[in-house]
Amino acid sequence: MFSKLKLVVLVMLGVWSLSAQAERSFNLATPVVILMPYVLPNAELLEITPDQAQQIRLIYSKVNPEREDNELFSEELRKELWELLSSSIEPDQAELQELVQLISKAEQRRVAMSVECATQLRTILTPSQWQLLVGLAADVQ
Repeated sequence: MFSKLKLVVLVMLGVWSLSAQAERSFNLATPVVILMPYVLPNAELLEITPDQAQQIRLIYSKVNPEREDNELFSEELRKELWELLSSSIEPDQAELQELVQLISKAEQRRVAMSVECATQLRTILTPSQWQLLVGLAADVQ
């Protein structure tokens, strides 16, 4: 009787563990600088001109698809790394190292995109608009 109960508990824990792994969420660390989400929603406060708004939208349209692709790729890599590390089988060290390198490159690109975006925004905005934007973003970060 005890062994059957133990078996049922182990099976339930295994099923729960597999479903928890499938549902695992991998949140990325906050980039060094996040400014774009604060620009257009605060366009009136920042006194963004129509010309500036057009330039900002152009930056967004170029950067956002790459950022989204990079985030999806990073998430998939992290899931794959989790699966390798949490497996009952000893992971292949070469495969682990390759995943670490790919995650590192994706993270490096994510930070580089953040810097590129901030640099471009700085050239578009006036110094007072820039300071106000940085203040808005700093309140949240």
